[in-house]
Amino acid sequence: MTDILIVTGFSVLVFTLGIGLWALGQWLRSKGYGPQLDMLDRQYTALQLRVSPLAISASYHMIAGAHSMNRLPLLGSKSNAALTKQILMAMRAEQPTQKREC
Repeated sequence: MTDILIVTGFSVLVFTLGIGLWALGQWLRSKGYGPQLDMLDRQYTALQLRVSPLAISASYHMIAGAHSMNRLPLLGSKSNAALTKQILMAMRAEQPTQKREC
């Protein structure tokens, strides 16, 4: 029961924070800071595009580690091992297409 309350509280907090940040952005735009916010957006988007391949690589290695652990006798099950294998195959299939897009 406490887990449900914690997840619900976290969800409400994150939702409220998101609405608050949106309202802050709207207020700053109404005060005339729109061009500066657009410049920050361009810089942040460029950073995301540079970091994205690294994040995909890191997530691939984490799932590969989980797949290795699922094959151990006491730490995993056959269904979890099969699921992580499917995820790894999907990620391998997706990686070459992302390299071509960049």
